[in-house]
Amino acid sequence: MKTALAIAAFIALTPSLRADWVIVQNSKALGQDSQMTIKVKGDHIRNQIGTSMTVLMDVAKGTSKMFMHDSKSVMTMNTSTMKMAAGLASQFLGGGSDGAPAKPKATGEKVKVGEWNTEVYTWESKMGSGKFYVAKDFPKFDELNKAMDRITKSMSNPMSAMFPNFADFPGMVVKSEMTMMGQLSTTELVSAKEEPVSDAEFTEPEGYKELKMPTLPGGLGK
Repeated sequence: MKTALAIAAFIALTPSLRADWVIVQNSKALGQDSQMTIKVKGDHIRNQIGTSMTVLMDVAKGTSKMFMHDSKSVMTMNTSTMKMAAGLASQFLGGGSDGAPAKPKATGEKVKVGEWNTEVYTWESKMGSGKFYVAKDFPKFDELNKAMDRITKSMSNPMSAMFPNFADFPGMVVKSEMTMMGQLSTTELVSAKEEPVSDAEFTEPEGYKELKMPTLPGGLGK
């Protein structure tokens, strides 16, 4: 459950651009705080979750590898398993009748989050609800949001049914509060900078044991 929330938080604020970006955000799930550093270079994404986990994604190839450092194990997900999981997510995790996520709703509430002036949006699904703090003057927010949606669509991400499309927000989500299956997780942006990222950041660590995806209904993960 903790891993799922961490990945969800990662998805909630991860942009993918042709330029190089470094994004730092703080998250809290199941009473534990962690900091995530997300590095983006074209279609390659590295998400460092504290010191315990690294996720490497290749959007062009439709692959994602989760490296768990304490156990020195790795779990690989690809496009086919993502599509199967996405189908289950659309059915069970709150997508509309056409499988599309519900749209966020403006509340009119204005809140200061860090250095950003934000407006609050809410969202609900069958599995939970969310509160999003949106900075309308965030630099390049439209580019970031479109890129975020490109990631979820290209990966057929099973978490996409649990979140609204980011292009539906009139700004950048700098903070989110999500309640899923009774569990609250929060994510807050610390910084987002356009700066060079080395190719070496996407090198896979050696000596990790491959784990199979958990088996879900329909044989997913076998």
